[in-house]
Amino acid sequence: MKKVKFAVSGIKCGGCVGKVVNQLKDLSGVVNINVDIEKQEVLVSGEHGFSNMLIKSMLGEIGFTVTSMKKLEA
Repeated sequence: MKKVKFAVSGIKCGGCVGKVVNQLKDLSGVVNINVDIEKQEVLVSGEHGFSNMLIKSMLGEIGFTVTSMKKLEA
C-alpha cells in the first residue's frame, strides 16, 4: 500500500477537513484519508495507482497550499 503525507497550509477547522475528504475520497486508488488539523497534514493511503500531483492540484482547487509531500513506508 502506498502512503503519502502532504503538509498543507490553511486547514483550520472541521469544515476544512470535510472539504479535503470530499475532494479526495473518490480518486482512483485512494483508500484512506486522515487529516490532522493541528499539524496541518493530510495522510493519503491506498493502492499504488493514485497520483501525488493530482492530489496536490485538487487540494489547490479548494483553496489549500501543499508545502511538501513525503512518501512513507507502507
